Amino acid sequence: MPSFADIRGQDRAHDLLRRAAARDRLPHAYLFHGTKGVGKTSTAFALARFVNCDNPTETDACGTCSSCLKYSRLHHPDFHWIFPMAGSENGKPMKGDRRAEHVRAVRDERVQPGIHVLSYKGSASIAIGRDEDTVVGSVGELRREAGYAPVEARVKVFVISEAERMTQEASNSLLKVLEEPPPANLLILTAERPTGLLDTIVSRCQTVRFRDLSEEEITALLLERVRILREPRKPKTSASDPPDPGVAALAAALAGGSLTRAAALVTEDIVKLRDEAVWFLGLPPGDPRVHEKVDELGAAKDRRLISRLIEFGLLWQGDLLRAATGAPVSLANRDREDLVRRQSAAIGVAQIRRRTRALEEAKRALEGNGLLPLVLYALVHGMEASVR
Repeated sequence: MPSFADIRGQDRAHDLLRRAAARDRLPHAYLFHGTKGVGKTSTAFALARFVNCDNPTETDACGTCSSCLKYSRLHHPDFHWIFPMAGSENGKPMKGDRRAEHVRAVRDERVQPGIHVLSYKGSASIAIGRDEDTVVGSVGELRREAGYAPVEARVKVFVISEAERMTQEASNSLLKVLEEPPPANLLILTAERPTGLLDTIVSRCQTVRFRDLSEEEITALLLERVRILREPRKPKTSASDPPDPGVAALAAALAGGSLTRAAALVTEDIVKLRDEAVWFLGLPPGDPRVHEKVDELGAAKDRRLISRLIEFGLLWQGDLLRAATGAPVSLANRDREDLVRRQSAAIGVAQIRRRTRALEEAKRALEGNGLLPLVLYALVHGMEASVR
């Protein structure tokens, strides 16, 4: 489990939380909100460790007392972490022993070194837990445990990650806890946006906003914490290396301030994907290769790949605009700076902006589950219209 010192880029939020803890002014509930993958859940863990440390410093938990050691393994009896889970796995309901095993697996993975992100197979939610078979990892477990005094800590801490994934029933159940909070309990909810939660829940929490990480911060963390297997097909014998600095910088530029998103990107061949996007979006109107590529992408039915293509297109247009206007900002595609500057001089600002709008419209349509062929052909026509 991380300490405050392990989390980068959120000094303002950390200072606020440490001051509240030092003055014994912690509220009964926090809502940490901000872009996914910027340290909200890690900070919730660090705060839990800090408030229950036997020998804390002014800025962090000691890391060596009995409480800290239990927190480091996520085995403290007064700490509860609730996160979204699928209702079934491989066609079998996620309940009973299977559900408990899944919770243990996620917790065990979380204490390993590296950059962590919750991932799901299909849809996932935080449910209320209707019976003993499904109460593990649910709001039902929280309600039950919140009614008991801490076993050995000063404060019993509950962390609900991605709280916007709570079902309506779970939200209403949690609201009852927030309306009449039991003593010696601290609830910490994390979400991307407060608007994803009931207004009545948000109003009963003290909100703390987490900022997006800078490209420089993300690049440094990727080079420090991410390892790429040299031989992916032989994981038991493979050595690993940090990502290439150029790849790390490109992933950071595309990540939208999210460390976990950048970490996922560096495991992909993003340079190849970027170059393919630039080639495709740079084809002249009427070129038969445009429609060949559209048919290929549509047949593949890979929304993630098309999303990447659009994202790289937007990143490229952003660099073209920066180069065309002389903005004093580093290019995201620094390894292709010569090409960026040549294209920006040839295209001009007005056309760059029209292409950007076409890409943004395609992104919205894709996120709205638009039909892939229609999204792609609308994008192609939008890009063609921008050069007429």
